[in-house]
Amino acid sequence: MTVPRLPLVAVVGRPNVGKSTMVNRIVARWEAIVEKEPGVTRDRNYFTSSWRGRDFRIVDTGGLDPVSGEELTQAVGKQAMLAVEEADLVLMMVDAAEGITAADHEVAEALRRTGKPVILAANKVDNQRQENESVEWYSLGMGEPWPVSAMHGRNIGDLLDVVVESFPEAPPPEEAPETVVAVVGRPNVGKSTLFNRLLKEDRSIVSDIPGTTRDAVDTVVEAGGRTYRFIDTAGWRRRSKVREGVEFYSLVRVWRAVDRAQVVLLVVDASQGVTDQDQRIAARIKEDGRACAVVLNKWDLVKGTGNDQVIYEDAGEKLRFIPYAPFLRVSALTGAGISRLLPAVDRVKGNWESRVQTAHLNDLLQRVLSQNPPPTKKGKRLQVYYLTQARTSPPQFVFFVNRPDLADPSYERFLERKIRESFDLEGTPIRIFMRSRRALER
Repeated sequence: MTVPRLPLVAVVGRPNVGKSTMVNRIVARWEAIVEKEPGVTRDRNYFTSSWRGRDFRIVDTGGLDPVSGEELTQAVGKQAMLAVEEADLVLMMVDAAEGITAADHEVAEALRRTGKPVILAANKVDNQRQENESVEWYSLGMGEPWPVSAMHGRNIGDLLDVVVESFPEAPPPEEAPETVVAVVGRPNVGKSTLFNRLLKEDRSIVSDIPGTTRDAVDTVVEAGGRTYRFIDTAGWRRRSKVREGVEFYSLVRVWRAVDRAQVVLLVVDASQGVTDQDQRIAARIKEDGRACAVVLNKWDLVKGTGNDQVIYEDAGEKLRFIPYAPFLRVSALTGAGISRLLPAVDRVKGNWESRVQTAHLNDLLQRVLSQNPPPTKKGKRLQVYYLTQARTSPPQFVFFVNRPDLADPSYERFLERKIRESFDLEGTPIRIFMRSRRALER
């Protein structure tokens, strides 16, 4: 089954208008960093939420301040516009308490030039008088302003109604006999050489110049009675090196390739080891919930040097936040280890789509609770009644409890580890959710 791409909402606006507070309100948990100091959010932060049965992704961005000449402010603005470019819908936020500024007009004009659909949210509206005054925001030319208070939740439901109604029609899931695999990584780590070795024919440019492959290339391969759609992508450049034009859009294509994929092969140059950028790419793959395998390419350069085991262990340590991903030592140049790639793709995809029977889950739960009950929190203990798997791709497990707020993150990680130890979930992230028992009784 192909993966339905969730609609993406980009929350943008000038600094300190309440974007992170809005994101926290929408995802119903305190995820984004919120401070009174403007400009705290400098990167893009992605989360998943749902409203009226429609799942979507939301990205929190740094402040857009087109009139500022500061280098950091401009860099943050570029990150925000990159989020806008990949988004299906833009939620532009303004500060109704402060009123219209020149920066608001500049942001509105920048968004108009993108051609993206925009919903305008006038934030920090806490009473009816302020709501009546919000009509002044029509002057931005962004359509009807929606008066809201992200801090207090005022009119957020009405705003989300408009947001989900603006999404394109959700396509029905299609049965497809192919496995979609994205090949991603930093520039010049051998992605195109690996891609061509898998295909056994030259279908993308191979060069020592980083970033040669600028677009995503789809190629369908049949092997062992299975069909694979491989997406070769442009090198994922360090963000500070992304300039204008073609490289800007190459990054967008990489992200869309990950969104389209079921399995992502993260290619790492073994001779250089795992870098900060490799870690960022891995974090994005995990956030997107895709099955993953790490390909340590150019292993021929380190094998037999006496450092190969150290390099392998160091890679595992630096990517310890995706401990479920198998590590494959290969050489795209010589072909060594390439025969293990497709079986690994099949294995992690199968685990990504797997479903564990509820009876088996609750047998495990009873054993875990009897041996390691939840710790107390503020003198109260979490009571866990029932466990079930809600979804696949990736597997999502729901624990029904007395009070979700008593769940300790470390105990949730412990439960995830126990699930992994009991069931074969190599190569796939899993999601853990705590729900009130009242939800089970409804």
